[in-house]
Amino acid sequence: MKQNILKQLYEGKIYPDENIGSDNPELQAMTAKVGEAKAEFMASLSETDRANFIKLDDLMDESTALYGYESFAHGFKLAVSLLMEAMGGNSRD
Repeated sequence: MKQNILKQLYEGKIYPDENIGSDNPELQAMTAKVGEAKAEFMASLSETDRANFIKLDDLMDESTALYGYESFAHGFKLAVSLLMEAMGGNSRD
């Protein structure tokens, strides 16, 4: 018997971030290109520049993760508002 989504989320069985783009070949190809370009660029750097780039890259990863969460939360809130409106309730103003 398949568990409902809420229970799966509660039990940590659903990780929405893991599935983003898993069925999008264009995104997968772009991700591979970025990885290759980053590796080539890192190979051309001095040790000091490489360390600085890694720090910058880590900051960019954190920023991207925060933005991703905000996008997810906004989309979820919008979907709930649409559902409420469709069901005849109040939507957000």
